[in-house]
Amino acid sequence: MKLKSMVAMPVTAMLVVTTTMPTMAATDVEKQANAEKIIHSSQNVLEEILSDPKTQIPTELLEQSQGIAIFPGVIQAGFLFGARRGTGVMMLRQEDGSWSNPAFINITGGSFGLQIGAKSSDIVLVFPNRSTVNEVLSKSFDIGGSVSGTAGPVGSTAVNPTDDYSKSPILTYARSSGLFGGVAIDGSKLGFNKGKNRDLYGQSITPRRIFRDPDVESPVVVDSLRQVLEESELGTFSRF
Repeated sequence: MKLKSMVAMPVTAMLVVTTTMPTMAATDVEKQANAEKIIHSSQNVLEEILSDPKTQIPTELLEQSQGIAIFPGVIQAGFLFGARRGTGVMMLRQEDGSWSNPAFINITGGSFGLQIGAKSSDIVLVFPNRSTVNEVLSKSFDIGGSVSGTAGPVGSTAVNPTDDYSKSPILTYARSSGLFGGVAIDGSKLGFNKGKNRDLYGQSITPRRIFRDPDVESPVVVDSLRQVLEESELGTFSRF
């Protein structure tokens, strides 16, 4: 009897290992898929905005920009003046002119929107200068506090190619219930989402490394978003 008990113990332990490991792997895959979904939604928002000459962010402005943050479906917690929260992605301009891998970033607080009763808004932030980008990397900050946000120009002919936006901290846009335009979003706070970054890249990784290390591997969906940005600033983007 004692011999049978001793033989049964390793078998039981082996069963525990083989039944728990697939569950852990499935959880990691699901988290990565959810992170990729945010990137795909961000791409859709950008594509829809750029597809209409009346609502697109001017090509000349994107060409000058040093960074962009896209927040799809920012949820409103109250009516009209309620707080908001959403998660999106931020990408920075590299020294060679290309766009970096995306880092996940949260936007919280503030009241912004284009129509009473809108349940959610798509928010786009354009960073025309490098100093503001560096401030974003150094800490979480309030828009309207350490960094001010102003309504950005809208439309394919809204910007003269010779206009210099390099001194503008952040240019802001919002779309709610089918309407789109530049809006002020003072009172909102930005902060990077470490958990989502870990889910996408499979490791704990800082935003600085995501933006600057070309050896960081990223899923295919990132290449699609990067291509939309590159084509939009060249004026060659077409959704169809």
